Amino acid sequence: MTKGIKYGIHGDAWFGSVKAASEVAHRGHEAVFQIKQNHGLFPKAFIEEALKEAPGGVHILLEGTMQCEIPLIAVGYWYSWKTILYFVLTKGAGSLVNGDPYEMKFTASYGNVMTRFVDCPQVISSFFQASNSIDTLNQLQ
Repeated sequence: MTKGIKYGIHGDAWFGSVKAASEVAHRGHEAVFQIKQNHGLFPKAFIEEALKEAPGGVHILLEGTMQCEIPLIAVGYWYSWKTILYFVLTKGAGSLVNGDPYEMKFTASYGNVMTRFVDCPQVISSFFQASNSIDTLNQLQ
């Protein structure tokens, strides 16, 4: 590895955990992981409670530290009326200000397909763009 260069790692829910993000950070790299099944050490219940009455597009950011004082950020992203997505990322993985909005499609009461743009932190927006190529590769295999 060239000194001073940090690599960004995106991992879908298969790889996502607080421990994985901590290990990547411990080795000097940046990472964004989606959390689903491996939610040990992740504040999932707190995020669910905090976002239960929020509209789509709202997100919550929580900062904490792991072993060796490694700072990590937990993100809860309420992107539709029924789903919260969870992410853990290293502190330098990307910008937390709003980036490209997520294009949400839904069926209106008269059966018409409607589109709504939902705000999303830039680091999560970049994750969605990269994860699409991962899914495409998986489908080709």
